[in-house]
Amino acid sequence: MFIKSFKVKSNSPLKGSERKKLYAEIAAAFPTLTDEQIQNLLPRRDSISSLKIMTHSGEIGKLFCASEVPMFFQLDSGIYPTIFTLWHHPDLLYNFTTHDGVIQKLASGANLMLPGVVLDGPSSLHAYGKLNKGTPVSINTVDNKAPVAVGVAAHSSYDMYMAAGRGKCVDILHTLGDSLCQLGKPPLRPHLGAAFIEHRGQEDEVQKEAGNTLEHGIEELDIRGEIDTKAVVDRLMQDTVETSEKEEEPKGDIVGVAEINPIEEMDKLLEYCFLKACKTTIKKGDLPMLSSNFSKNHLLAVCPAHQSIDIKKSSYKKLSVFLASMKAKGVINTSTMKGVETILSVKIDHPLLQELVITEQPATVEPVISNVPVVAECYRVTADVLPLLAVFGYEKGDILTRMEVRKCFTDYVKKESLQDGKMLTLNPQLAGILRTKENQVTLGWEDALNKFIGRMTHTHQVTVAGTRLVRSGKLEPIDITIATRSGNKKVTLVNNLETFGIKLQEFSKECQGIGASATITDVPGKKTPSVLVQGNQVLYVYKLLTEKYQINKKYLRGLEFAPKQRK
Repeated sequence: MFIKSFKVKSNSPLKGSERKKLYAEIAAAFPTLTDEQIQNLLPRRDSISSLKIMTHSGEIGKLFCASEVPMFFQLDSGIYPTIFTLWHHPDLLYNFTTHDGVIQKLASGANLMLPGVVLDGPSSLHAYGKLNKGTPVSINTVDNKAPVAVGVAAHSSYDMYMAAGRGKCVDILHTLGDSLCQLGKPPLRPHLGAAFIEHRGQEDEVQKEAGNTLEHGIEELDIRGEIDTKAVVDRLMQDTVETSEKEEEPKGDIVGVAEINPIEEMDKLLEYCFLKACKTTIKKGDLPMLSSNFSKNHLLAVCPAHQSIDIKKSSYKKLSVFLASMKAKGVINTSTMKGVETILSVKIDHPLLQELVITEQPATVEPVISNVPVVAECYRVTADVLPLLAVFGYEKGDILTRMEVRKCFTDYVKKESLQDGKMLTLNPQLAGILRTKENQVTLGWEDALNKFIGRMTHTHQVTVAGTRLVRSGKLEPIDITIATRSGNKKVTLVNNLETFGIKLQEFSKECQGIGASATITDVPGKKTPSVLVQGNQVLYVYKLLTEKYQINKKYLRGLEFAPKQRK
């Protein structure tokens, strides 16, 4: 469900009453959680936000995040914990266990199949639990019981057993590495110990299990009235013996999963991405290049979708060791000075580069997200306009652009047949929203639209590096002023940068490029900290904001304080 990116329709903090309602819903869905445990997951002192989302398949849902980490998600079928919640309470849902190598298949969009399930002992009637179809479940691995996926049971436990190890086990909703995991700053997966100690399959244990299986199986099937008792005994005894004999054989459709060496797989991925970067993204003019910049801007950027490079999980452990290996093979030439490694050149005609076959489409390489802030004026749905916008699926508090408001208004007018050229005939509902005079029955189209937008709350939206910040009220511009310090020295103060998503520390370093010192300081009368630059640097700051950060000139104030040019 979250393999592909989802659209955030609204993002708002929860009020006190909304928090209590959410706590009650979680307590009802997961009775084993105490009130104290729920408040530890969603602390009262932290900001709890509710995100209304639309998945790539068009399904509407909600996310509940604590300190920007998603803890629960809600769909029409109910409320579910994320893997981050399950890392605190790994036994909150029934767990299916699989091999570590299956994680990558789940992250690629596959569901968990019965051949990939590792059972705690021989197969029996209740080896798959006592679940109904659609029951929320989680998936962990043999070596670590910290869950890696959340889903629903594709069949009942009885049907899974009767399927004899074939078919689907879990429909995956959310898994490690999907777009939900990339929201905010998620923690790393903890190691909570092995899922269970596997049975050795000794003969006396097999016989004991066979006896238990017969008792439960006869009772279950007698209740269903499907077959006679003798047939049940013969079949269940045969299934139990065959399962114990074949316990060490490869399971079902996932062949060789247990034999996959994760270190070798990471080495192959690392070398593939390195060669791909050398062949496709590095240009001759980019060299020489720091190895750290190569790793960040090239090596990680060309990694295939749904895969991730972790050098610590490879046999090399460090980037410098891997680059030394590539240098020994003659692919690159490097040098190290004062502990800083630099890639000097790449041998384009090397056999490894000539023979490289790129398996992905170019579109799978994601472009580098721009840090340039994008400013847009938006409008929040109020109670006045809700009767009209509710028809189009919007709720009170949702954020819309002017274009989206215009489209909804136009569709409503066409549906009600209210337009007559450039004039609108007001029906009772529209007249009530626009609050026109009692005897007024027509209104100009643009005037009606502006009056409709006037009934909404004016907001502004700033998007930086994929992160959207929505604030109510008019957008205050960046304020550039000149002040005098001791000794009649001039300084330049730049305020309100954070509103546009510009980091003060980063901006102050940029200002030091002209040889002037720059610091972050609090200015009396200003609500936010300012960047202080020595000297009158208005022109430099103005040029930096308009060219590098691409801030529109209408959002800058203070150019008149620039030094006058001498004639």
